[in-house]
Amino acid sequence: MDLNKEQMAIMSHTDRNRVYCGNSPDMQELVKIGLMESLGRKSFVPDEYFRLTGKGRSALSKGRLTNV
Repeated sequence: MDLNKEQMAIMSHTDRNRVYCGNSPDMQELVKIGLMESLGRKSFVPDEYFRLTGKGRSALSKGRLTNV
């Protein structure tokens, strides 16, 4: 599966930190293809939190993400 540099950075950050705070078209694409999922918002943070799905973790661990 081909991801752009920003999507790869989001996936790597989330893998290291367990969650990603922020929303963008790139994040929405990751959600759409099933690699990330929303955890919702915290009352004191304006942006939404996301985490890797099982599919996202599997793709990362198997090296099935490529940079375009």
